Amino acid sequence: MMQDFIPEKVRTEKTVEAVKSVSEQVNRSMAQVALAWLRYRPNPVIPILGARKVAQLKDNLASFELQLSIEHLKVLDEASAIELGFPHDFYNLEMVRGLIYGGMRDRILA
Repeated sequence: MMQDFIPEKVRTEKTVEAVKSVSEQVNRSMAQVALAWLRYRPNPVIPILGARKVAQLKDNLASFELQLSIEHLKVLDEASAIELGFPHDFYNLEMVRGLIYGGMRDRILA
């Protein structure tokens, strides 16, 4: 019952749906889309291919030929974005920032 309240599960489901949507648009497998997406990450990522069959390995290697558009990357990145939550969201409230800087925020950060 508590699984429904776990934000990570929701984010995972959104990410899987986004990968599925992009894979249908580009007519490639979800594995190819996911592996191609890793090439566009700002931080270097080295995927470990977990193929058990030759066909899976060939499918994974075909991801090197896949070029994702900016729109596809945006969909994937937005679906997988981590919500920072508390305390980040709390500190971004205007009232809280005003209290932190003692009402002098505009003068200090100008």
